Order: sequence, then structure tokens, then C-alpha cells
Amino acid sequence: MASLTGLNVAARLVLAGGPPNVKPVAFLCTTAGIVGGPVTGFVVGLMTMLISDIYFGAGYWTIINSACMAVVGLIAGLLWYRRASITRTELAVGGFLLTAIYDVATSVIPAWIFGYSWWIALLLLYVPFLTGFGVLYPFGFVHELTTAVLMVAIGPTLISRVRQLVNHNVKSQAATSTMAELK
Repeated sequence: MASLTGLNVAARLVLAGGPPNVKPVAFLCTTAGIVGGPVTGFVVGLMTMLISDIYFGAGYWTIINSACMAVVGLIAGLLWYRRASITRTELAVGGFLLTAIYDVATSVIPAWIFGYSWWIALLLLYVPFLTGFGVLYPFGFVHELTTAVLMVAIGPTLISRVRQLVNHNVKSQAATSTMAELK
């Protein structure tokens, strides 16, 4: 949990000056849920956003973003934790959809709280040039596409390697416990 959270926070901070929403946060939270289970995914998502917002400046959005990213990790864990193999297509589609859930929720929830139009919030997320605000960058689509590409490109390898590491550690702990009991 700590390693994936630390990696996620570091990546979010380092990539802060890069293109908007081209960050591995949802990818790593999804991966955390897949390799560690729903609770691990939830904690990595929650802690990533809470800790990194200390740097960026916390506000009401920190609670919303943290809770929503936690749900991404939780759902990934519920869907794929027990699965022995997951296809690249499943990872791409699942990563895209989980990130879309996060993006829609973090756009619509503040709209409801502060009483502005939720559909304008969604337009700004996906087709901002239609709103007349002079914004051309499709933040939501770029975020979802980044997650899907990362899920296809390095997801299977990362998931396999981390699962091997976790299984090795579990076996080592079991052997140590057995040895201690025998003494």
C-alpha cells in the first residue's frame, strides 16, 4: 500500500507541470485494487489524493477527489482481485470506464453542492469548446485515454510482477511463522 501510494503521490507531483490529466493516478489505484484487493485499492486511492493535495492545496475538492479515487481502487479490487488472468482489453476498457466514473463524479458532485448546472460541468469535461468558455482541451477524455493506454502498455507486466512479489512475501511470512511455531 505504502509503495503504490508513494509512487502515485510522487508521479502526481512530478507531472503537475505537464499536460493536464496525463497522470498515472487512476492507473496505479486500479492496479492497487487488482493486486492487493478492494481495501488496498481504496486506501491507495484515498491516501494518494489526500497526501498530494497537501502540496497542491487542500480544499473541499480534496474530500470529493479522495473519496472518488478510493472508489476507483475499491471497484477494481472487487472486479479483478481474485482473477488469475485479465486480458489487455479488459484492463483498457475497465481502466477507461473507472476513470470516466471518477471524472464524472468529481465534476457533477461539486455542481450539485454549489448549485451550478451539472450538464455544463460534463460539457466542460468532454466537449469544452461547445460551452463558449474558450476552453478547448478535453480534460476527461485525455484522463481516461491515459489510463487505458497505461493499462494496456504496462498494466499486465506490473500486475504480474507485483503479484509475484506479494505471493513471495506471503510465503516467506508463512514459513517464518511455521518455523517459530516449531521452536
